[in-house]
Amino acid sequence: MDSIDLGSLNYVAIVVGVVINQLTGMAWYTVFSRYWMAETGMTQEDMEAMRGTPRQWYPYVIAVSAGVVFVVALAVLIQGLGAEGAAEGLAVGLLAAVAFIMTTNAMNYAFEGKSLLLYGINNGYHLLAFAVIGAVLGAWQ
Repeated sequence: MDSIDLGSLNYVAIVVGVVINQLTGMAWYTVFSRYWMAETGMTQEDMEAMRGTPRQWYPYVIAVSAGVVFVVALAVLIQGLGAEGAAEGLAVGLLAAVAFIMTTNAMNYAFEGKSLLLYGINNGYHLLAFAVIGAVLGAWQ
């Protein structure tokens, strides 16, 4: 890779990727909410107590901000590797999720004593999101 060309990135695709990330997270955690809450020790009462406090909106600010960073980084990685088309973008997205997210979280979860179920819930979301966003970025260059 000679250089990173941020000017040639498709920023419409990046915005779409960030939106896809949020929608994927919303759908994923809706499906797995009962299990996620049980594994994290959260109760419905805890969720209700957050209403109207910064704890209600703060995670979304972090999620969108982190989403922007990782989608731009994934776009740069796809560009730098010369991946073309949805299939190659999907492959890069899967590689990034497994190599960077899932391995890092595996270490953290092991030392923190978190359950394999929680690992599966949280990392399944990342695997799916990175794959879909990689496919979109690869197809829409």
